Amino acid sequence: MRRIATILCAMLLLASCAAKKNAASDRLHPDQVFTITEDDIARETRQINGLIQGEWTYKGPSVDVSGRNLLAGIGKPIAKGKLKKKIKEAFKKIGLDKARPQFTFNVDGTCAIKLLGKSIKGTYNYNPDLDKLSIKWHGVPVNARLKRDGKKKLHITFDADKLLSLLSLASNFSDSSAIKALTMLMDNYEDVMVGFELKK
Repeated sequence: MRRIATILCAMLLLASCAAKKNAASDRLHPDQVFTITEDDIARETRQINGLIQGEWTYKGPSVDVSGRNLLAGIGKPIAKGKLKKKIKEAFKKIGLDKARPQFTFNVDGTCAIKLLGKSIKGTYNYNPDLDKLSIKWHGVPVNARLKRDGKKKLHITFDADKLLSLLSLASNFSDSSAIKALTMLMDNYEDVMVGFELKK
């Protein structure tokens, strides 16, 4: 009887050791669990870029005011509305309402912008958590704020000086009264971002 009990205990011990060995072999090494491949990054980037993929056309100006600005207080909606109206008039003088800028974003990270008769091609990086868009032309980055408004509307705003440089680059209006008026208007407001409301 004692011999049978000993044999049973030995069998149970062997079975337990085998089970532990199999369980250990089934466990993934930390490197296997946390390995991120280039394919994983590319797949996630395509998913993020898919949020803004497509062709977007100019609907009107967009104005964003940061929290540091005096306009960001109680009068923010009124101030933004008045500023937007002035910007709209300046954009009209430049010809943006007729030229109707277009932004095209592809899931592979390439983009094309039609602005005042010029087509600019480049690459972009979009971070939806920070509402941040970085566009590169010839390796030079231009940062902007991108806010999605549903699935059919985007707001892309730039620091005023960046937008003025972009408009001057894409047009023959660098010496025009409209650009000068827009520059003076922007100079009166700190921490204001100006850009485009786009629709799909």
